[in-house]
Amino acid sequence: MRSRRSWGQRILLSSLVVVALLASGAAGVAAYFAHKLDRLSYVDVELSVAPPTGAPRNLLIVGSDNREGLVDRGIDGGAFLGAGAGGGQRSDTIIVVRVDPPTGEVDVLSIPRDLWVPIPGTGGSQRINTAYAAGPQQLIDTIESNFDIPIHHYVEIDFVGFVDLVDAVGGVPMWFDTPVRDAQSGLNVPVSGCHRLDAESALAFTRSRAYQYQDDNGRWHTDPTGDLGRISRQQVFLRRAADQVGELGVGDALTLNRLLDVGIDSVTLDRGLGLDRIRELAGQFADYDSDTMRTHAVPTYSFRTSGGALVEGLEEAEAQPALNIFRGLPADALAPVQVQDVTVLNGTGEEGVAAQVAGALDEIGFGVTGTGNTDDEFVARTRIRYGTGGAHAADLLERHLTAGAEFEADAGLEPGAVVLEVGADLTTIGRNADPYDPDAVPTEAGSPVGDSTGPGTTSDDDGTDGDDGPGTPETPGVAPPTSDPIGVAPDPSMRCV
Repeated sequence: MRSRRSWGQRILLSSLVVVALLASGAAGVAAYFAHKLDRLSYVDVELSVAPPTGAPRNLLIVGSDNREGLVDRGIDGGAFLGAGAGGGQRSDTIIVVRVDPPTGEVDVLSIPRDLWVPIPGTGGSQRINTAYAAGPQQLIDTIESNFDIPIHHYVEIDFVGFVDLVDAVGGVPMWFDTPVRDAQSGLNVPVSGCHRLDAESALAFTRSRAYQYQDDNGRWHTDPTGDLGRISRQQVFLRRAADQVGELGVGDALTLNRLLDVGIDSVTLDRGLGLDRIRELAGQFADYDSDTMRTHAVPTYSFRTSGGALVEGLEEAEAQPALNIFRGLPADALAPVQVQDVTVLNGTGEEGVAAQVAGALDEIGFGVTGTGNTDDEFVARTRIRYGTGGAHAADLLERHLTAGAEFEADAGLEPGAVVLEVGADLTTIGRNADPYDPDAVPTEAGSPVGDSTGPGTTSDDDGTDGDDGPGTPETPGVAPPTSDPIGVAPDPSMRCV
């Protein structure tokens, strides 16, 4: 496995180069690409089972903070980028891209590198960017276990490849509504208006964490959001980079060869991303308009660890709508952290089972409010009772039970409450839920048969289902509006002409 020296946001640009060329339909492009496949670097990783052809899929886009090779491009990788002297290699930017071939939609989720999460296999928590230090598999496992997002493909780009690629496409035009600067990254845009970012200035812009902008009175202000603001600026850069790649075309054989060399030499893939799979993804970018790209960021809060480090914590409940998009669920589908009134009753006759089950559910994120024994001395089949408004909570709980469970609506329970009566058939509790099936959601307590109102549904006064708009269970994966940007960034609607 070759050395990694990239930032994750660069890979989408490189991927766009490759797939745009394939999607162009130019004679010989696909064959030429196939001929060069042996130059790609591959990595062996365990991934979620890829969905059928044509179904939505998630790509993990990752890069490292290794500056090796910059000097050969005339860039001081340490001084110019404000790099520290710390050892080891970490992922500097982490992006999950979801492509949906039937709809042509592309969603981009940026994960802050300072997000504090449990790292599988270590018994502790750390910044998510450190997970990559043990290799790509550790980072994949960390994302899947913490966000319940399946990763179907892994893609990585060399850092030097980004420099070469920006040069190859002739720079990236970017509109700035004010002068901006960053002494740490070397960014310096002295006047507002359209600027074509070359490789060095593009690095400075996408790297900027001490971003300053000038107001109408000539005063300079610093964006206080640091790395979170950088994510917003990276997402604007992605849009403009995609525009630039789309405008190039492949009519010039020399340009075509240069772009292919840069894209192929820069990209590392999982072994499942062969030519056929790339051709499938290529259809996403034929006549692609970057304005349709929907960008999302997980909401966080700042805190200090016991060791005094300033990190970001995940606002779990608020993050669910964005995460659900990448899970293939309705945006307002529930997550365990949103189910906080669960009672566990032991019906097996064996001592301590309720406490064991409660502990497992608590580890996943469910809120267990009490334990005890069932009224029946012995329960053969596990049952879930739920109060008014608790049908979707009961469904989520059942999907975490390996052996499943029966449902029973109980209007006598508190609204939203769920009671798990553990039967002798219960085997294990899975950390990841079985796939969501809207037809399997039980009837709401107190509702007429067939009426299952809850997340993503509406009910008209006449008892019929309302208009099936975005976010209904019948249309899983439909995204809410793009997340509001954090911090200060150029207006994404402004393009250079």
